[in-house]
Amino acid sequence: MDFSNYKWYLIGGGLLVGAVAIVVLLRLLAPQPPKEEPPPQSPLVSTVPVDVRSGSLLVRGTGTVRPVREIQLTTQVAGRLVDVSEALVSGGRFEAGEVLAQVDPTDYRNAVQQAEAQVTQAKVQLLQAREQAGAARRDYERIRERTGQAPEPDSTELGRLVFNEPQVAQAEANLESARAALDNAETRLARTTLEVPFNGMVRTKQADLGAYLAPGTPVATVYGTEVVEIVVSLPSSKAALIQNLWSTAARRTSVDLPATVSHTYGGTSFSWDGFVHRVEGAISEQTRTVDVVVRVENPYRLEDNGTVASHMPDESYGTAPPPLAVGTYATVDIQGRQSGTYHVVPRRAVHTRAPDQPPTVWTAVGDSMLVEQPVELIQTVENQTFLAPTLDPNSRIITTDLRVHSDSMRVRVER
Repeated sequence: MDFSNYKWYLIGGGLLVGAVAIVVLLRLLAPQPPKEEPPPQSPLVSTVPVDVRSGSLLVRGTGTVRPVREIQLTTQVAGRLVDVSEALVSGGRFEAGEVLAQVDPTDYRNAVQQAEAQVTQAKVQLLQAREQAGAARRDYERIRERTGQAPEPDSTELGRLVFNEPQVAQAEANLESARAALDNAETRLARTTLEVPFNGMVRTKQADLGAYLAPGTPVATVYGTEVVEIVVSLPSSKAALIQNLWSTAARRTSVDLPATVSHTYGGTSFSWDGFVHRVEGAISEQTRTVDVVVRVENPYRLEDNGTVASHMPDESYGTAPPPLAVGTYATVDIQGRQSGTYHVVPRRAVHTRAPDQPPTVWTAVGDSMLVEQPVELIQTVENQTFLAPTLDPNSRIITTDLRVHSDSMRVRVER
């Protein structure tokens, strides 16, 4: 083995390791270059122009549909239910005057027959009393003609008794009493049938066939379907936009304030024509709002025969329109002021500050500055907010939501 060559390999390897160690040591001991913070960049924002509009303004609110008429159908006489209409079920529809239930009328029919007999008997007694009174007066006239000494009848009770006048009065009173008893008996018999004086539907059923009911026992809760109403609570700022609101007279007139009631069913929006019926008399103590009552006629779209209309008022619906059913949560648009200018901005562009300060929008001045502008809200409808015309119509409204912002801060406007 040649150890001389092996020695030179070791020397070469040592020199190579030493050179690497010197390079590493120099890099570790070399001074680090100074680190510089990158210059801060202004936030990038998106903007939209102010939407300036004029003309008619719709005031939007929401509320729950409720019936104008709703009663608890109760019995006025005691008895067992012997007949119940098929319409007397929850959701059943009935017409005005339709018999919904029947209390056993047997006893009340017998009472009517007895009362009729008493009337007939009282009539006979009255005829007899009048005949006796006539006979007494004829006897008196014959005595006076024959003797010429018959005394003149006086007006005292004793004098009237001569001509049977008290007996006639008593017979007349008995007849009136018998007729009143007959009227009461017929009234009780009529009350064995339960009916309602308006077209309606059954909300709940509380008694059924065979049940024995005392007077005042509830049978069902029913409500009318001819008219419904929605109470819309509006803040005073929105109520003030409705002209002649406080002139509504709680009755239908030729100058009713129009309203549109809408409801989404199965992904499709349906609407009904309505009108402002009245403003409830007191301001709500809890919410300090004005309660406006809007009425809709024929909400179930019924034909004159009480059946649901088969036609569709708008073919674009593509499906049969549903009723504006009681309990529906609906949107109401009331005709507001007819003239004037207002601004519309995206809902997300309006920012709320402290409760005692007005809301603001952020406007972009030039391409580099954010400026806060206080605004006066009229209303918010879906994704749009309506504002009083206090903004510069040429302003650009910032729609980007900035977590950190300040008035007059630097921004970059997205092109």
